[in-house]
Amino acid sequence: MHLTLLLHLTLNHHFTLLLHLTLDHHLTLLPHLTLDHHLTLLPHLTLLPHLTLDHHLTLDHHLTLLPHLTLHHHHHLTLLPHLTLHHHHHLTLLLHLTLHLPSIFLQAISTLNSSTSSIESDSGSSDHTTTNTNSVTDRISGTGLGFTYCGACRFLAKIVVGYFRLGAPSSLLVNLLVKICYAIAYQSLSVCRGIIYQDMESLIWIIQNSPTNGEEICALLLGDRGCGEFQRSPWKVPLPPRRHSAVPPPPPHPHLDVTPTTHYTSDAESYNSTPVGHLTGPPPGHPTGPPTGYVTFGSSSPPGHLIGPPPGVVSSGSGKKVLKMLHLTDPHYDPDYVVGSNALCDAPLCCTSDSGPPKEESARAGQWGDYRNCDSPKWLLHHMLNHIITNHPDIDYVVCTGDLVPHHIWRISREENVAIMKDMSELLQQFFPSTPIYGSIGNHESFPRDSFPPPEVSEVWSKFGLQWLYDAVSERWEVMMGRPVPPSARYGGFYSILARPGLRIISLNTNYCYRLNWWVLYKSVDPGLMLTWLVVELGKAEANGEVVHIIGHIPPFYVDCFAQWGHQFSRVLDRFSHVIRGQFYGHSHMDEFRIHYGPGPDGSGRKRPVGVQYITPNNGPYHNLNPSYRVYYIDGDHPHTTRDVIDYETWVMNLTHANQYNSPHWYHLYSARRDLHLPSLQPRHWHELVQRMSRDPALFQKYFRYQVQDSDPGLAKGCDGECRHKTLCSIVDGDRLTPSRCRRGPPPPGY
Repeated sequence: MHLTLLLHLTLNHHFTLLLHLTLDHHLTLLPHLTLDHHLTLLPHLTLLPHLTLDHHLTLDHHLTLLPHLTLHHHHHLTLLPHLTLHHHHHLTLLLHLTLHLPSIFLQAISTLNSSTSSIESDSGSSDHTTTNTNSVTDRISGTGLGFTYCGACRFLAKIVVGYFRLGAPSSLLVNLLVKICYAIAYQSLSVCRGIIYQDMESLIWIIQNSPTNGEEICALLLGDRGCGEFQRSPWKVPLPPRRHSAVPPPPPHPHLDVTPTTHYTSDAESYNSTPVGHLTGPPPGHPTGPPTGYVTFGSSSPPGHLIGPPPGVVSSGSGKKVLKMLHLTDPHYDPDYVVGSNALCDAPLCCTSDSGPPKEESARAGQWGDYRNCDSPKWLLHHMLNHIITNHPDIDYVVCTGDLVPHHIWRISREENVAIMKDMSELLQQFFPSTPIYGSIGNHESFPRDSFPPPEVSEVWSKFGLQWLYDAVSERWEVMMGRPVPPSARYGGFYSILARPGLRIISLNTNYCYRLNWWVLYKSVDPGLMLTWLVVELGKAEANGEVVHIIGHIPPFYVDCFAQWGHQFSRVLDRFSHVIRGQFYGHSHMDEFRIHYGPGPDGSGRKRPVGVQYITPNNGPYHNLNPSYRVYYIDGDHPHTTRDVIDYETWVMNLTHANQYNSPHWYHLYSARRDLHLPSLQPRHWHELVQRMSRDPALFQKYFRYQVQDSDPGLAKGCDGECRHKTLCSIVDGDRLTPSRCRRGPPPPGY
């Protein structure tokens, strides 16, 4: 039956209007959900109750708040005439923001806004490229519809927060979100249900047990789109005072004499001679000499010069003066890949048996993978690894920085993720049976995906903990490294281990800073206590005369890491920049880097480039990218070693050619020093490269070709002047809580 009620509607300036509502059955309206001002709403838009409206808002007739709850007649609810409703204008922009899942937020943006032209990263962020000045990012920053975009996000996020915080039944809102997902994102109810149901329990708990509000949610999820920066009360990781010596001493000479029968002990860690005798160099029988030539940069660099480390820096015998490190990341192995299946399905991942039949011949999945939303078949990864050991038989150690599992985010499970991670680790061991492999965790390894609760909060850990994941990866890491992992690996998915004499590898679980990790809303102050632990480990390394290489999945200066965590990480780098000699990450799927600026040794406080975060491209094709891998050359085992990165080279396979001729061909795409004209890979030379690219469009286009791994779709899309500006700014503005170093136009001296 219908009842006519009077409802008090509170405005921001503390006065009240009466409005007429027709209420069906026994639905209850509750107050106190704030809307931002200047927000344009639409007719026939399904919302939720509990509205407290700010000024400057006009609602039109027939606005559906809940099923069977309708506002009638325009004159019954007119607050101020500044903004009015429009007939279905920007409906998709407003609707897709009601989704509570970050992946749907971002994928809907890229799908529904034809003016957005960007090459998406793994998570859907686009801090690097936008080729149309009318993009979503531009509209948000002050032109076009950006204000509506962010305002609508805040409004709808407040609805979700208010609804769950009041303890209302979740089924109604969940069903609504599933329908919206189906309408604007994926034309598959099973996909939408899987994505939304997966997060519901933890999201409701977080909302009910934290001060989270709509503004924070939108700043966290859409901060890269101009909707603010997620920040709570300032916090700092405690740092020890600087030691008198700015540079740690080189490791004592006896440490260099490591043979299969030698045991070395430090910080309760030891080399076990049986499984890890290979730590002294490449396996027996493998060549130890350098490539036949190498070019250093001066006035000229003749074409056709060879790649590799500088001449004379590799010696035969027990110690290698240059080490070769293989970096693998984001293979996204899909055991269900089916050749000829549908590559244009209505799901986050296609090219599988459940992707539906292809509607046309061009929609069939390729033999060796596909540029569209498809992950890596096993034979592609097998072919890549075979090429690596054939062309690089002298790899000294391997780093694998996560995201081993596919993008089937709507139907994942603990059991399947563990099984796929086991398959991938066994595949790596087949090709590198006597080479240590150091791993880190990707955001896709968890269940629910992207979910990394803080292990230090017992109430959270007992209900939502990832002990199953950290136990599983620790078991695999022990086998691949040939030695026990420290307890921190099972506690929080991070560890510190002495890989070679004087060289410590610290593997971080940077998913704690991931902006699509809902648990950041619950605990944003040093989640996992990992930064505090990192300071302790770096302090030990400093005291012992060791240097450190850091590995992880999400780069701390990448847009997907929330700014406060990234800023605290930057402070740690400031303090220990002389100890940290390399950082290696993945996640972006693209070939990128970030520069860290810190105080110089003169004590003036003037910032200078002191570190580089290397972002290695992905091993698979997801999406619009060529499969690739990277080999780094590291200063090796000699008395005066710095363990600095000397050079690197990136290899790719053109997917178009491989599928057209059923003949995959891996080729050397570029070497950093040779092709980017870098005197060295010291931070200052990367800084100078950015300056040169800002002035030289041709040089930048060369870099862009490497950034997209020479892929046909990436090159066809291109990167215009605005894209170049955004790309270069992302390199120098990694710490987003410090003043921007980025300016439009050619930078002045000292930029």
